[in-house]
Amino acid sequence: MINYQTTGQHPRLGFEVCQGLNLKTLTSSQRLGLKHALWQHGVVFARKQYMTASEMEQFALDTFGPMMIGDNRQRKDCPPLPPELVSNHVAVLGNPLGPVDRPLESAAWQWHHDKDALPRLEGLAMNALYIVMLHIHKVPGTGCDGQPHTTHFLDQLEAWRALSPERQAELRTVKLIHSPPFLTPDSWTAETPLKTHPLVSEHELIAREGLYMGSNTAVPVGLEKDPEAARTFWQALLDEILASCVIYAHRWQEGDIVFWDNSQVMHRGQPYDSSHHQRVGLRLGVVAREETTLRHR
Repeated sequence: MINYQTTGQHPRLGFEVCQGLNLKTLTSSQRLGLKHALWQHGVVFARKQYMTASEMEQFALDTFGPMMIGDNRQRKDCPPLPPELVSNHVAVLGNPLGPVDRPLESAAWQWHHDKDALPRLEGLAMNALYIVMLHIHKVPGTGCDGQPHTTHFLDQLEAWRALSPERQAELRTVKLIHSPPFLTPDSWTAETPLKTHPLVSEHELIAREGLYMGSNTAVPVGLEKDPEAARTFWQALLDEILASCVIYAHRWQEGDIVFWDNSQVMHRGQPYDSSHHQRVGLRLGVVAREETTLRHR
């Protein structure tokens, strides 16, 4: 993968919402304003928040609806996690119980779309409005590069617009077979099936075209029997758009909650030394209710 340019002040991604407000006490109109900002900017964040895992679930229910993806009821930790980090649908990232050689989320230290892991549910399309909320309770001192801890986001709408008309015409014909990220073929199940989706698609609400690249396990239709060519195609396209786009790097502060729309952005976490630094994050994925009042604005 090529080196790419990052910024903390992206022209679209990374808009701060609800300044001075407690997300747990938002009014209906304030919740609607947060969602409007999310659809417009792709990635938004609120600072100086504190939610327990259960409070995150309630916030997601009130703001986006009941379709929370993920079930952690069978999770067993020894010793057990603090109760404020435990709920049915919120995943705990980092090393909340102390130093570890490699944290759970290290698999996400590569570019990916979270929607590839959506389960097979009746009526749930690949273009579903799948929102991820990540709430950081404890920030590592630095990343492995010695810089402040960040997560990187790639604007897939900008990536599409940056391509030449000739390149766009080539890519319009491509469909990708997506598999759940970070899993091997032996791990694919009926709950997380292979999904075929056009590389170029229109956003469900805002009627703007963008790329949907998935993860590095994506295979172009026609290259199913040539995995090396499939990997080369995906990596070359990623390098092409990384060379033409500026990446938003969200610099984490304790108490941040970042929301991102997986129909608009790819992302990757940044490595940190989990044997010397602690990171505690709560992650919740939810499929947003259809926002018909926003369609095609």
